[in-house]
Amino acid sequence: MIAALALPAAAQNALVNGDFEKGLEGWNQWGGRTTTQARSGTLACQVTLAQPAWAGVSQVVAVPEGAKSVRVSGWLESESIRGGKENWERGRISVELFGAKGDTVGGNLLAVGQVRGKMPWTRMERTYPLPPEAKSVKIGCALGNSTGTLRCDDLSVEFLP
Repeated sequence: MIAALALPAAAQNALVNGDFEKGLEGWNQWGGRTTTQARSGTLACQVTLAQPAWAGVSQVVAVPEGAKSVRVSGWLESESIRGGKENWERGRISVELFGAKGDTVGGNLLAVGQVRGKMPWTRMERTYPLPPEAKSVKIGCALGNSTGTLRCDDLSVEFLP
């Protein structure tokens, strides 16, 4: 079991179905669905809201032994997103770190990428240092207290030594 969690020599995508080609398999769905308006392949994730709320999909990935940082990337496309009054209330790819007891560690992390208004498919990427107590990473594709349509595709989580 420990070998399965050991860091591979080359970074590879730790997400299950990060390209959404198997629908929402592997994702916790709380307002997201699939769409054929994909950046690549045949499917992407889409979140559409007419009233401001939090909605999207998320996935939790275990941090492998030896990982010192995590690189998260993905593609976002938006239509008519109107965010809330706070800067973080937008369409977004988000990251949260959790400890062994499910407690948040590492503080409030900046989103991988955020969008408002209309934007064509755009690649977003950010690398985060992992505190020693981080045991899992939660990735989200969501509208945060916003309205409009957000699409996410080709999401990736890579753990780095």
